[in-house]
Parts: sequence; structure tokens; C-alpha cells
Amino acid sequence: MTPLGIIPDEWKVKTLDYFGEIYSGGTPNTEIGEYWNGDISWCTPSDVTKLTTKYIWNTEVKITKKGLKESSAKLLPPQSVIVCTRATIGYSAISKTDICTNQGFKNIVPSKDVVSEWLYYIITYSKPRLARLGCGSTFLEVSKKDFSKFKVATPLVVEQRRIAEILNTWDKAIEKQTLFIEKLELRKKGLMQQLLTEKKRLPGFSGEWKKAKLKDATIFLSTNSFSREQLNSVKGNVLNIHYGDVLVKYSSVLDASKENIPYINEQIEYSPKDYVNNGDVIMADTAEDEMVGRCCEVINIDNIKVVSGLHTILIHPIIKFAPKYLGYYLNSERYHKQIISIMQGIKVYSITKDALKNTIIDIPNIEEQAAIANILSLCDNEILLAKQKLNEFHQQKKGLMQVLLTGKKRVTQ
Repeated sequence: MTPLGIIPDEWKVKTLDYFGEIYSGGTPNTEIGEYWNGDISWCTPSDVTKLTTKYIWNTEVKITKKGLKESSAKLLPPQSVIVCTRATIGYSAISKTDICTNQGFKNIVPSKDVVSEWLYYIITYSKPRLARLGCGSTFLEVSKKDFSKFKVATPLVVEQRRIAEILNTWDKAIEKQTLFIEKLELRKKGLMQQLLTEKKRLPGFSGEWKKAKLKDATIFLSTNSFSREQLNSVKGNVLNIHYGDVLVKYSSVLDASKENIPYINEQIEYSPKDYVNNGDVIMADTAEDEMVGRCCEVINIDNIKVVSGLHTILIHPIIKFAPKYLGYYLNSERYHKQIISIMQGIKVYSITKDALKNTIIDIPNIEEQAAIANILSLCDNEILLAKQKLNEFHQQKKGLMQVLLTGKKRVTQ
């Protein structure tokens, strides 16, 4: 029995400073140009949080040798474990090249008898406990003293290595599956560029497509203005599609029958009360990047009550479209070029209904629409299955970390 719970007899509880030298990061003076745009990788938390592997080879920003010399930044050797200790506490990576970091990190240069990969995994596993050490009024931060004395259950080196090898197998599977998903998404993007622009016609179809202004093929229905915070406090039975959902969660099509997160109580006083119908398209009219204009077509509503929420535009077709076609077309690169031309704003972009009305859409005959939508739906199904497989890998790895890094399951051979 230890302060960290029950661990194997051969294991010890060690503090992080046992595993090597610990260094804080630093930032060169941003007003001195000769400190920046050099060839030394300088890591910020965003470089780590966007990683898809445990290794970091490069950084978005680089500094010069003079910037390194005249700041508190420390050049770290390969296999150093860099750990975010400000705001995004506990996110970490293993350097594969010489690297330095800003002051939002505490970095471990491991001793020769320490397995860097195991150290990375135990810090990742301990992220919730490490985050509880954070303090500060502006943002949470773990001090170097607290970080250095942070305790972890530690096996012998031979077991560290075996644990790292096993978890690395899952990491490789996750990385491979992630790349596979990226390829599937690129294939879908390519097909959309070809099929939704007449560059590639499906067998059996010919003739020119019609063109129409959006206002001649659709009308705009009303939306509600409840914020995410307001809606989360209300238990209800009406699905509210917030602009953030459209930007992050859905891709061209929203299957209402598979969504089980009701937000609005039907009895709540809100106005207007236009419910979404099958074939309606919900478009995000506000975003912090060029994702503004992203949308999804709603299908399989049945008896589910759906409303279009904050910062969305609800588009209702008044001519017949094949199911899913309009959602795919309005999400195409061809149409998005028109969205870019009508965007307003600098850091936060938005589009207006008046400007949207005059955008042009391409309309093939209904049979060709259905054929195009069917192909793109098959792509979506493949992507969904691949993502489900990826989630399984993540869950399996999480389970292995829980037993291997606590000694509940031993791997000494």
C-alpha cells in the first residue's frame, strides 16, 4: 500500500525529478526580430495539442541561436519529454530532434536508465491528477517545484520497456487508422469536386445542369437564439442544432434518428417555433475561420422534434431535391467559394441571408442527384466505420494503460 494505492512489491513510488533533469521553458523578447524565424524548434502548447502521435519533430514557430542564448529557453536533446503545465496541463510529447519550449512547459531530460516512452505514458495517464495541482487566477499552472515532486508508480526498467512496447503497438494501430481515415476523407473530397461540378459524369447521365439562385430554389425558415449554456440547463425533448454542432460534429448529413441529445423542453417559451423537416439544411452563419457556411442536411426525422439554434440559417427547399444532394452540394468546394466572397468580418466571420439568397447552385436532374448522393453516402459510411474502429483502438489502449501502468497486470517477459 502506497500513497498512490496498491502497487506490486517490486515497484517504487518515485517523484518526476528522479527520472532526469527538469527544465522550464522560456520566450525570447518578441519585439526583437533577430530572435525569431531561425532554425531552432520552439514549442508552444498548440504544437502539442494538435499532435496525432506521441512524438514531435517540428514546430510552427522557430527561433534563432541568439534568441535561445538571450532567453530562459533551454535546448533539449532528442527523447526529452516535454509536458504542458499551463492551461492545457498534462499534454505531453517526446522530442525527436533538438527542441526548446516556451514557459508553458516543464521538460524532463531523462537519465540513461529511463525509458522515455514509458515516462510519456505514465504522465499521460496521470494527467487528471497532475491537473489538480494547477493554481493561478489568470490561468491554471503547475509550478516547477510541484511538478518535480509529482509522484508516480515506477516499475523496473525492463518492465518500463515492455509496457512501452505494448502501448506503442496500439499507438501504431491508432496512427495507421487515423491516416486511413484521412485518405477516405480526401477521397470523398475529390469525388465531391468531380461529381458536383460536372467534371465527372456518372454513366447514363448527360445534358447540361440547370443553375438557379438559392432564393429561387429554397426559402429561409426561422431559428431560435438560445445559447449552448442556456440549453444545457434545460432537460427536454427537442433536439436543438447549435452552430457549433454543424461546424464540428456533422459532415453534410445529420441523421436525426441517431442523435439522442435533446436540449430544449417543448414547453419552454421560445420563438419562433419552426421545426426542421427532412431535407432542410442547417447552415452555420458564424465561425472564427473559413468554416462559416458549413452545413448539414437533416434526414430521418420521423417523430423527432428538431429546431435550428443559435447562429444558424435554416434552409427549406421549395423545389424537389434528391435526399442528401442539397447538403452535399452546399458543402462542396465549388459552392464554398461563393461563401468566401460574401463573408464579413476579420477574426470572426459571418454571412447574411440577403447575401446568401443570390448565391448560385447547380441542379442536375433528380436521378443524377440521387446517384451522386448515393456515392457520397457510401463514402460517409466508410468513414463512419473507420472512425468507429479508431474509437475501439482508443478504448482498448485506455484499458491497457489502466492495468499496465498501475501494476494490475504484469508484463516482465
